[in-house]
Amino acid sequence: MYRIGEFAILTGVSVKTLRYYDYINLLKPSKIDQYTNYRYYTNEELTKFQKIEYLKKLGFTLEEIKANLANLTPHCIEQKKEELKAKRDLIMTQIAELDLLKESLIQNKSKVLSKR
Repeated sequence: MYRIGEFAILTGVSVKTLRYYDYINLLKPSKIDQYTNYRYYTNEELTKFQKIEYLKKLGFTLEEIKANLANLTPHCIEQKKEELKAKRDLIMTQIAELDLLKESLIQNKSKVLSKR
């Protein structure tokens, strides 16, 4: 068993994050000492933590992870994939608009300079 500080070092997250995960019922410690309130974690929680981090990396929110961690389905994955594609499309549109704005500014500056 790992005390919360050891588990934090092992996983590379803060104790505060682990306490928050416990608070939102995302990652509960294996045991909480009734006298000291120290949290203890096992390798089972380590495996669960690694799944949580992997899903975060793929763009899932903590709420989505909490709802789907035990029963991740192809439908859930497909929904996230479509959501990310929509975000990508929006970003690509924003980039194109910024390019147009930049060109417009450059052309306007050139017109002002050429009138001098």
